[in-house]
Amino acid sequence: MSVQSNDNGRLRIENELMAALNGDNLKNAMDFIAYMKASGMTPHAEHYSAFEYEGKWVCIIIIMDIDGAPGWVVFDNPLTKLDDFPLDEQFAHLKDFAWASAHVCGKCGCGSQPGQKKLIFGKEFDNICTSEAAFWNPDAAAVKNMISMIDIWKENGATVLPD
Repeated sequence: MSVQSNDNGRLRIENELMAALNGDNLKNAMDFIAYMKASGMTPHAEHYSAFEYEGKWVCIIIIMDIDGAPGWVVFDNPLTKLDDFPLDEQFAHLKDFAWASAHVCGKCGCGSQPGQKKLIFGKEFDNICTSEAAFWNPDAAAVKNMISMIDIWKENGATVLPD
């Protein structure tokens, strides 16, 4: 099992984000982590940069080079795993956000190439990776949308996803 936090109470991923990022990228990443912790998300036992909720996978955060600079990516959002989950008019904008973030399978190292056909909020995509969504250097608006999607998932059936 990996070490999840240090003596200052920060999660290992927080320390790594603080060492790698700066400016808005760092602020957005730390805001997202703060939400995850405050919402009852816990680090996954085997993946220190991944979060789960009541034993269900939520997302994983990866620090990587993006366009020649250190960046961060959030892979997965549990709501996108519910193929045609209905979003009411108030949250319809989240469909476009999720569709724009559909993670087409590439050379990410997941070992599942090629991807599969996948429905995301009723729209069919080809060659989608095992991580249905990828949010690259999410800005404050994207973090807000990611949080909204996680909140909707929690409120409407967080238990419907497999372990």
